[in-house]
Amino acid sequence: MNPLRFTIPGTKGRRRRPVQRERGLHRAVAEYLALALPPDCAWTTFPAGSGGKARGGQLKAAGLRPGWPDIQVLHRGRFLGIELKSVTGRLSPAQQLCMEAILRAGGVWAEARSVEDVQRILVAFGVPLRGKVMT
Repeated sequence: MNPLRFTIPGTKGRRRRPVQRERGLHRAVAEYLALALPPDCAWTTFPAGSGGKARGGQLKAAGLRPGWPDIQVLHRGRFLGIELKSVTGRLSPAQQLCMEAILRAGGVWAEARSVEDVQRILVAFGVPLRGKVMT
């Protein structure tokens, strides 16, 4: 299934918003990471977007930093943050600031628009993958 072309119940025939496409990408990347990352790699995903102002307020009160990357990978003491974007998505000002903070702290930050992008980023980061994306 192409993560950017899935059908959400009740939306057939209507144009899908970028947020909906990005949700599909989140799911596809999570499935890929669960299969491809080696045991010495810790990771999580936290898609904080959407949910409205109330949810945003709850997350902020709980300490979530605005602009924090969607995927966090820790491999052999190194941090990699991956921000997932739809094909037309752009970084927000908060994401720009967070990226700069992660880089200053010695982490690595990357932007991905597909599962294939995530795979290329992980390889460049030096993660020995257990599986590759079939294209």
